[in-house]
Amino acid sequence: MSLTPIPKTILIKKNFTIIFPWLCYLALGQSLLMSFMLYANASDFSSEPLPQKIELSGVSSGSLFLKNQQGYQNSLVLSTDYSVDVNGLMARTNLVQSFKNTSNDWMEGVYVFPLTEGVAVDALEMHIGEQIIVGEIKERKQAKKIYQKAKSAGKKASLLEQERSNLFTTSIANIPPGETVKIKISYLHALPLIDGQFSLRLPLTITPRYIPKESVELSRQKQQVLRAEQVTKLVEANNENININQGTGWSVNTKKVVDASRITPPQIHQQQAQQASIRVNLNVGLAITDVKSLYHQVKRQANKVMLASKHIAMDRDFVLTWSIANESIPNGAFFKETKDGYDYGLVMLNPPKLARTAAKMPKEMIYIIDTSGSMAGEAIRQAKRALDFAIKQLEPQDLFNIIEFNSTYSTLYSQPQLASAANVAQSIHWINQLRADGGTEMLPALNAALGHHSKPGFIRQVVFITDGSVGNETELFTVINNKLFNSRLHTVGIGSAPNSHFMQRSAQLGRGTFSYIGDVSEVRTKMTELFSKINQPLLTDIKVNWPSKNVELLPQRIADLYAGEPLMISARWPSTSQGEVVIKGNIIKRQWQQSLALNQVNQHSGIATWWARQKIKQLNYKLHKSNDLEQKQQLIDSITLVALEHNILSKYTSLVAVEKQPSRKVNEYLKQQSVANAMPKGSLQSIPLAQTATSAKMQLLVGLILMLMTAIYILVERLIFKNKAELGNDE
Repeated sequence: MSLTPIPKTILIKKNFTIIFPWLCYLALGQSLLMSFMLYANASDFSSEPLPQKIELSGVSSGSLFLKNQQGYQNSLVLSTDYSVDVNGLMARTNLVQSFKNTSNDWMEGVYVFPLTEGVAVDALEMHIGEQIIVGEIKERKQAKKIYQKAKSAGKKASLLEQERSNLFTTSIANIPPGETVKIKISYLHALPLIDGQFSLRLPLTITPRYIPKESVELSRQKQQVLRAEQVTKLVEANNENININQGTGWSVNTKKVVDASRITPPQIHQQQAQQASIRVNLNVGLAITDVKSLYHQVKRQANKVMLASKHIAMDRDFVLTWSIANESIPNGAFFKETKDGYDYGLVMLNPPKLARTAAKMPKEMIYIIDTSGSMAGEAIRQAKRALDFAIKQLEPQDLFNIIEFNSTYSTLYSQPQLASAANVAQSIHWINQLRADGGTEMLPALNAALGHHSKPGFIRQVVFITDGSVGNETELFTVINNKLFNSRLHTVGIGSAPNSHFMQRSAQLGRGTFSYIGDVSEVRTKMTELFSKINQPLLTDIKVNWPSKNVELLPQRIADLYAGEPLMISARWPSTSQGEVVIKGNIIKRQWQQSLALNQVNQHSGIATWWARQKIKQLNYKLHKSNDLEQKQQLIDSITLVALEHNILSKYTSLVAVEKQPSRKVNEYLKQQSVANAMPKGSLQSIPLAQTATSAKMQLLVGLILMLMTAIYILVERLIFKNKAELGNDE
């Protein structure tokens, strides 16, 4: 009996009925895995700003960002006003932001805003109607407790806190419906004379800070992670429920950035930016020339400078520069203030410039360029132009390499190469291909650039081109401090609103200098100035001899000075001291010396406050370097004590203002809202969305997966049924 062979078509159909369902299940598994990965990248665990846009017409930079059941509304900002008085080397700025609650609800406003890097904030006033409430300096957790208690009791209150040395938060509780609130903040900052030119920078908005991955918790309400430097006094009887790291920003707190929710306020489109007015009164005491605003039109009447129009959009830094006539440029200046039995002094000296007499030593130049998403738009064009210019300045005997980074990093070469014509041409082509996208993972790029000693016969320089928009500054500062070796790190701030805290501190730790480029037209000038500085001799081994043994000088260790940079020293000594201050240094093994008499110094207000700010800066530097918990606590105590004694804001002290009588009845509902800052001018970065801790996204994802599973199941069953029927017919 012979067997009849089964037709191939029937075998294929039978195999299909067996294999196809498994293929569908495999596809389903892949879909589930991809969905989970997408969710993980866009959920609360993600630290990347989501690439979505918020269409919020009418919401402005510096305005209260209100949300109700119908959507978004805003509390109109009536005015943002900067009034700056420049007196010699110091500037006193009064910032007034006026808000009107246009809703029918009692409101609490929370807003995060930038100030000039390293300012000494020493005054807060809250104006509501005819009432003026003056802020008092308190330990930070105590101030927060006072504020929260007042808020619960229905009292109008305001709280001013420092997040970074250039980033601050103000909270305003119990703003009545329809009323206007004015917040007045006063601060002091020094204006160094560099190459005969003064510069005043007023930050008006921020670039969204990138928060590296590794978030700690889903629920913001349960976050108890605290800064490493805030090691004790965190469980005091009266303050045990106060978490100073909890904020209202779009990011959740992470292990690397434990206060991420406090430094990530909402952002809105540039065309919706709020308006600001600015007035500057120049009392320099010397003949000034060439007064100009780098990015805004201004007009001048004698020593008063104001905007050409009444207001400007708050979407980029305002920078005003002025020069001193050559015959008026002083070699040095010394200002003093007497307070509480002490004399406080501020010394500024301009060392002489000397041309390099020795032959140039070959350089090993390492360039780091930020190509993350925050650089998208005008910033990446500026950065690429700057890097292109830098490469073309290399000498054939120089070594160089380029590191670019976003979510990951890559290098042009595995090892630095000679700057031959072919290698320079190759690098220019490589630079032209760079695009801005992804996260700002600086740490791997810094590790790749640092941690190496210079090659024999070479001077090793690292030039870092970035907007500095990161939240994990402390982690990066630690790497710079530990891995610098004998390199020097120079930073170039890019864009309309760079993070000056990161730029200046990195350069200081890196024994380098910093520059800012806010427009493509500035690239050649700024980069030429940078390379002129780093190619000229340094003033080294600087020593200060003070007539009093009890003097406290800041900084305690004076860094080397680059050409054109001034020497700035703050001092405190007993008022009875007399004599002469002698400052010495070396330029190309030649000694330089200058003297100033203590009794020939003019009195100047604010010098004591500025000394206290420099003292806190010095203590913070030690705090970040220390690994000893007991020593950390001692340093925190010292910072707190100095800030309280001198009535200035710090990381551990805040200004709080509370009215005496309640305004809101306790049974009336109080809404809390945040603030929107404008995206920097020229930026194409997506506006970050809030990464909330609710389960809404998970519920949506589960629903979509169930729908997909149902659809695939029905499809498979139909195909199996159809193929069984066809097989039956064939047989």
